[in-house]
Amino acid sequence: MTEQNNTPQTPEELRADIERTRAELADTVGALTERLDVKGRAQARADELAHDPRARGVGVGLAVAAVLTVAFIVWRKRR
Repeated sequence: MTEQNNTPQTPEELRADIERTRAELADTVGALTERLDVKGRAQARADELAHDPRARGVGVGLAVAAVLTVAFIVWRKRR
């Protein structure tokens, strides 16, 4: 918010103050809307993780561990 003072403002200063306040309000509403969009945030995070090589590496590691576990169990049964 703007400071209140007792000096009269020109119409141009008032218009500039109103435009500045509108821009600040629009930014605030935009930020709140983004924070409340849970579905959109979840989708963005899923997209982010899908393109993250570290997340992909964890999936590959788990797949390799599963294959090795199955191979070990089969090997033990055949002995």
